[in-house]
Amino acid sequence: MKLRPGVFLAEVEYGTALLHEERGEYWNLNPTGALILETVLAGGTLDEAARALADEYAVDLNSAARDVEELLDELCSAGLVEQ
Repeated sequence: MKLRPGVFLAEVEYGTALLHEERGEYWNLNPTGALILETVLAGGTLDEAARALADEYAVDLNSAARDVEELLDELCSAGLVEQ
């Protein structure tokens, strides 16, 4: 998974911000969302992102997997990331 052209990532005080330069829109991700996105942008699988989330925040793996899928579907639909 990668950022779409024209989308930029910036670390902010409370997580990560994504800027879609062309549309002038931005999205803030909290630390859990940032961890998911950083994992998959670094080449990690969805399962690896879920495991990282479960390990870091002491949530069960099934809940983490649902959160990963939900967030990435939302980011894809918003035109911020692509496969």
